[in-house]
Parts: sequence; C-alpha cells; structure tokens
Amino acid sequence: MNMVLTLFVTRGNEKGQMYDVPDEGVTIGRDLTNAVCLTDLETSRMHCRINITGNSAELIDLQSSNGTFVNSQPVSTSSLKIGDHINVGQTVFVVLAPDEVSNPIAKPSIRAVEETSMLSPGPVPETAQDERFVSQMKSNLQFMYDASLATSKKEIGPMMDDILMLIFEWVSADRGCILLRDGPKKPLQPRSMQYREPNKASGKFKISRSIAKHVDENNVGVLSSDIHQSAHLRNAKSVLASGISEVLCVPIRGRDFGLGLIYIDRLDSSGAHTDSFNEDHLKLLHVIAHQAATAIENDEYYGALLEKERMLAIGETAEKLSHRIKNILQSINGGTHLVETGIEANSLDSIRQGWSIVKRNQDRMSKLVLEMLLVNNDYAPQREETNINLLISNVVDEHQVKSEPLGIKVELKHNSDQPVVSVDPSGISAAVGYVIGEAVLNSRGVEGATVTVAMVTSPEIVEIFIRSAEADIQNQDEDPQISEMFSAAKEFFPGLELSAAQKILRGHEGNLDISNEVSHEDYRIWFPTAPANSDLTQTLLKPRDAVTTWTQN
Repeated sequence: MNMVLTLFVTRGNEKGQMYDVPDEGVTIGRDLTNAVCLTDLETSRMHCRINITGNSAELIDLQSSNGTFVNSQPVSTSSLKIGDHINVGQTVFVVLAPDEVSNPIAKPSIRAVEETSMLSPGPVPETAQDERFVSQMKSNLQFMYDASLATSKKEIGPMMDDILMLIFEWVSADRGCILLRDGPKKPLQPRSMQYREPNKASGKFKISRSIAKHVDENNVGVLSSDIHQSAHLRNAKSVLASGISEVLCVPIRGRDFGLGLIYIDRLDSSGAHTDSFNEDHLKLLHVIAHQAATAIENDEYYGALLEKERMLAIGETAEKLSHRIKNILQSINGGTHLVETGIEANSLDSIRQGWSIVKRNQDRMSKLVLEMLLVNNDYAPQREETNINLLISNVVDEHQVKSEPLGIKVELKHNSDQPVVSVDPSGISAAVGYVIGEAVLNSRGVEGATVTVAMVTSPEIVEIFIRSAEADIQNQDEDPQISEMFSAAKEFFPGLELSAAQKILRGHEGNLDISNEVSHEDYRIWFPTAPANSDLTQTLLKPRDAVTTWTQN
C-alpha cells in the first residue's frame, strides 16, 4: 500500500487549506493546471512536484525562480516525512498523515473560502470544481492588482519594462515587445523589448509587420496558437522564417487614436511549454493594454499641464523682469537728464541729484543681474558662526525703512532659544530679504498693512514665518479660475527673487515653502542650525501656533 500524505497550509494566501496527495502525486504552482494551485506571486507557475513511490515521498523542484525549501533548507530533490515543513514562495505547508487531521483543523469548506474572499461570486456549492473557480477568481484579482502597480509609474520607459515582466509572470511567453507612437499618424516605435531568459537572446528581435499592421489598423487582438495553421498568417513569410510558433498581440487604444500595441510570442526551439496560448491569455493581455493606455494618456495630460504652468510662469517672470528693467532704465534716463541739465546750467546741485539717481539705479541693475546669475549657477554657502537674531533684525529694519513710504509696517517677533547658528550671513540676509520684499509687494493697497515676520529657533532648526497683510475680500468678486491658475503657477514656479531665495536656502540644506491663501500669502523659511541637522524637514510649529510663542523684539 502506497504512502498517503496531506499538505496543510500554515502560512500564505491559502492559509487553512488542506490538499491530499494521491498515488499519482501532485504539482504545486500558480498555474491553474496544478492540483495545488496557489495565488502566491512568489511561486512559479509550475513550482515543484511531489511523487509517491511505495512508502516513500519525494519532492522535486521544477527549476522554480525562488527555489523550494524543506525545513528551511533549499533543495532540488528531497525525501519527505510526516512533520516536514515545505516553503514555496511565501506559502508554508506542513506534511501530515490523514489520521493526524483532527476535526478542529478540518479542511475548510467552500463556504469558509467564500466568507474570506474579497469578492464573492454568490452562493457556491461545496464542490471541488467551485473551489477551483474561486481560486481562479482570486488569481484574476491578483493580476488586476499587479497590473495597476505596474502602470502606476510616471516614466513611460520603466512602466513598459514592468508591464512586460508582469506578462512573463502570468503568460508563459519567450519574448515580448511593446510598440508606441508619439502622436496621431506617427509610426510605431519599440519602447521595450525583453526575453523571458535574457541569456538566450540572440540576434535582432523581429516581429511580423503584417501582425502589427493588422492589430493596429483594425483595433483587434490576434491569437495564433499555431502559426503554421493560422489562415491569415500563412503568407507572413517573415514570421514563418523566424521560428515563431505562437503569437499574442493586442492594441493599446487611446481615446482618440491607437497608442501602440503589446506583442508576445513563443519560439519553436524553446520546447518548454506544456500548454498553448488561449482566450484567457488574450483577455489578460487586453486588460493590461487598457491599463497601459490609461497610464500613457494620464502621463501625457500631466506633461501638458506642467508645460502650461511652465509657460504661464515664464510669461509672468518675463513680465516682471521687463517691468523692473523698464523702471530702472526710466530712472537712469531721468537721472542722466538731470546731469545734462546741471552741466548746461553749471548747477552742481542738479549734477549731484542726477548722479545719485543714476548710481542708485545702477545698483538696482547690478542686484537684478546677480539674482539671475544666482538662480542659474551653483551656490555654496560660506558658513560662519552668526547671531541669527541680530542678522534677521537688520534685514527687517532695512525693509521697514523701504516700506514706510508705502504705508506698510514690517514687524519682527522672535524667541532667543538658539541665537548662534552656522550659516552664510550674506546668503541668509539676501534670502530673507527677497521673501520679505515679496510679502511687502503683495501687501500694497491694504489699509493699515502689516507684514509679520516670526522667527522660532531651536538647537536643531531655524524657522522664519512671513505673512503678508491680510486683505478684506468681502467686497471683491474675483474669478476663482484665474486666481487658481495664478496661485498654482506662483507656488510651483516662483518669481526671480523667490527662486534666488530658494536656491540659497537649499544650499543651506533647507527650503522655502509657499502657501497661497485667499486673503494673504504665508511663507516658511527653514534651515538647520548646522549641516549635520540636514535631515530635519518637518515644521516644529505651525504658523498660526507660532504666534503664541513669540516675544516682542
């Protein structure tokens, strides 16, 4: 009498299931033809086999990708005994004798499987056939989940590579290729080409033009499980000559035009396949092609949105630069006219007044050029021990003097927990000054406007919160769509001064955060007190909460 075994799953997707091993043995793997069919993605389609001979049992690994383990030891072949543990991917079996299976651990009925399944097909009879159906449904759900993960990347190239690897996991193909086009009426171009076993790649990867043309023009999938008997491919000499035995090809269809196609095949020389391509394989390929199309169009839409915002930001920056340069040139022309008038009238006062205007605007032009160079060049801070309270106080005082003619106050509040930090004083002064200047500009026209600067320091991090004056918007009727576009462009593509400030702060391993509110703007400047603290990126205090900790300067 032959040995009889039962495999009890103690870990994995099929935890709690029991599988009897009959005299003819069983195969274990993800393929539905296995007597022990698993939904564990780390198992191969045909992972291992258990043979029964007389009173002995032998486990044979079928060249699986991740190997088979008996009692935690990797094996190619191994005898089995009662109590052994078999590891297949993430699934663990315990070998039991039938008389060891007591009622408390009885084999679960299909009702139990139905209750634990995420998606239940409805009332299921307690039959082995229906258990296989539930297993297939779980496998299909797993494929859908894997397909969504494979198409979640933004970069098209890596996405296509992941799609082919996923296809190789679920369809036993030898080669795969994805062709895409850049736009309507553009030619198809290969974006990813892979062999299941890269070491067996030889020569050029050739596919049939007739197949690609048929799939692309007719928006239909092609399934040919026997190339030599396929009626519409008998005249495709390139396919017959290339040694291809089976082909699957489906279109990647967008909303307006064909985006490309997915092509896989098998070669006559491989001889490693026990089944042929079938309708289920075709359906799986259609599913992943549809998800790929959605991901590609999302990527194109995202790229177009970024380009629109980039152009909007470029236009805004060009407008600001043009306005600033025009004002500087007008001031220089006015100063030059005063100098010329003073020379003609021999008036030293007019010459001095005109020259002071020219000199002041030369300095403005030099500052503008330095800002542009800073944005486009590398910045390395020249650090030194600095009293941060004194440094920021001087910056605020300078802007207070400039803002008084505009009727705008600039207030500073800070604590004194960490007055000395290691920074580039000129760089930090410039960065904070740029942001305060932007807040002052955004506060113009607000009655009794006050720009608030709050600095909170600790031994690890310095945070400076700057808020523009809050406008009364009750009587304003602003177009929300235009406001949204402006805010988005400003947040992602700040103006020249804010770009320069961001460059300086990133050089200090910090950053500038911008929040566009309806009535005002909030800016958060932060940087570590020393380079060793560069991993600190979280706000210690929210801007609104920081107000309660300020002490009047």
